[in-house]
Amino acid sequence: MDYGKNKEAKGQNRATEETEMMVRANLSKDGKTLDLTATYLKEYGAKDVASFEFLNDLTTLELGTNLIGPKGAKYIAQSKTLTNLTTLNLFYNKIGNEGCKYIAISDNLQSLQNLILSDNDIGDEGAVMLAKFLPLFSNLVRLDMRLNKLRDEGREALKEAQKLSSVKHLLLDKVEGFQVKT
Repeated sequence: MDYGKNKEAKGQNRATEETEMMVRANLSKDGKTLDLTATYLKEYGAKDVASFEFLNDLTTLELGTNLIGPKGAKYIAQSKTLTNLTTLNLFYNKIGNEGCKYIAISDNLQSLQNLILSDNDIGDEGAVMLAKFLPLFSNLVRLDMRLNKLRDEGREALKEAQKLSSVKHLLLDKVEGFQVKT
């Protein structure tokens, strides 16, 4: 089902004030962690979050399962407020190649240590773009790209870029990270 033309599906029915109340309710006491997992913010909710100046000290942003799409990823990546993030979780947001490119070229996400882009319909095009800019993310230690549409070209580009970067944990397969050693 395509809800693309449905205003409610794009998050347009939620006022900025309502989003702000939700953000403040889910913000840690120290103002460093915000968990909005599965609140279905959509792209306009992501735009609101990216603009809230009271989130300047935020280091961890959990936005999994919000369906923010590529434009939502653009708002987060271009945010002048979210520049102190060390962890960004965008699991299952349908950002695709376009959203991945916004993340890749962002000058505002250079503090990231942990980036989760799993299950986002990202293919080789997005992965190759991310690989191109991966060495510029000098603090990034963990990159989770599982459950995307990566083929050999995207996987190989990321593996080669990992050699030139600080990334120690590159997760590309759905089984990585879930194996228990006995």
